[in-house]
Amino acid sequence: MTKEIKSYDNDTIAAIATAQGDGGIAVIRISGEQSIEIIKKIFSSSGQSRPKEMEPHRMYHGRIVEAESSKILDDVLCVTMRTPNSYTGEDMSEIHSHGGHLVPKKILDLLFKLGARPANPGEFTLRAYLNGKMDLTQAEAVTDIVNAQTEQGLKQAELQLEGALSDKISQYKDTLADILAEIEAQVDFPEEDIDSITKDRLRDNTNELIEKIGILLNTYEEGRIIKYGVTTAILGKPNVGKSSLLNQLIRKDRAIVSPQPGTTRDFIEESIDIRGIALKLTDTAGIRATKDEIESIGVELAKKKASEAELIIAVIDSSNSLDEDDIEVLERVKNSKAVIALNKADIHCKTKEEDLTAYIPRSRITRTSAKLGTGIEELKDKIRETLVQTKNLSEGNEIILSEHRHKLALERCTLSLKSFLQAILTGESPEFLAL
Repeated sequence: MTKEIKSYDNDTIAAIATAQGDGGIAVIRISGEQSIEIIKKIFSSSGQSRPKEMEPHRMYHGRIVEAESSKILDDVLCVTMRTPNSYTGEDMSEIHSHGGHLVPKKILDLLFKLGARPANPGEFTLRAYLNGKMDLTQAEAVTDIVNAQTEQGLKQAELQLEGALSDKISQYKDTLADILAEIEAQVDFPEEDIDSITKDRLRDNTNELIEKIGILLNTYEEGRIIKYGVTTAILGKPNVGKSSLLNQLIRKDRAIVSPQPGTTRDFIEESIDIRGIALKLTDTAGIRATKDEIESIGVELAKKKASEAELIIAVIDSSNSLDEDDIEVLERVKNSKAVIALNKADIHCKTKEEDLTAYIPRSRITRTSAKLGTGIEELKDKIRETLVQTKNLSEGNEIILSEHRHKLALERCTLSLKSFLQAILTGESPEFLAL
């Protein structure tokens, strides 16, 4: 591992930092000891005053020229950054060229000819971490910002990149350091036992810290949902309006809608942002007893998708009385995280909310009309309330846990603190308490 990190320090790396494809601008990033020297060999500044040395953090207009052939590759903007005042903490350069596929690739190939090597995935951020420009939680947040699926997920990633989680953990560490200093003072004066007042203070401070860590740990499940989204299955018997409901939620005609039962035989998947949570929606075949071989395969697949889903949106036709197929759907959501859309509310009602409360709380039932689009916003509210109960998360101002690694580390910390409290209770020596 040491050898690998050393190679990162010495090599000059280059990569296209923007998404490849059609676009007006592409950014080629270079980092390492030779990055500025390489730029000097290929960049020719334009204008009346052509500085011999490029001033760091200043954008220069010019051309990328291939030294051997004097061929102009592109008209570009170029900027250099000196260590340690750069993203990676090393000497860096950026070339802002025209976009597309060909021009950035030609410039990148030229950089490789001059001694740079292709950057590994995430290597620029890795160097920033190794050079102390950010800690590990902030490095993880860079990927979270790029992959954010919702506004709320983006807010949390930005908070983590700003160091909100690191600051909170630092506060915990400061409290632990104060507790440890008080114990070690007792080690330095072994003739004195820890008095009862000091023990009480140590217990109170430790219990307060455990409580704070517990509050942060309790945000993990909702943080995971906000970051990664929720797999969601739309479930119901045929012809209850599942496909119409999907189309209303995603606001486009994605699924085929027909009065003929059994139209949907395979599943359809779409992603949607509902109140700050990314739902990976799956519209499934209608659940019913059928002799049609292909439809029966679709029904079994629907049941499988429902068993794998983290959330189920069950659709019940309110214009008809409950039958055996409806009961099978309701039994599947009975012990699951689910909401019910009591659909076709624009038609005479035969099934009401109170008919469903034996299977699901009334607070998770909403009357909808997928045909007219009514009740859809209320359904979104029910989905949000079912998945996320903490009110302050909706504002996105409080940092929450979303990584399993963070959760496990804090759980281990809590166990150690509880062991420390037990050691105080049994009268262990200051040396043992400090350990």
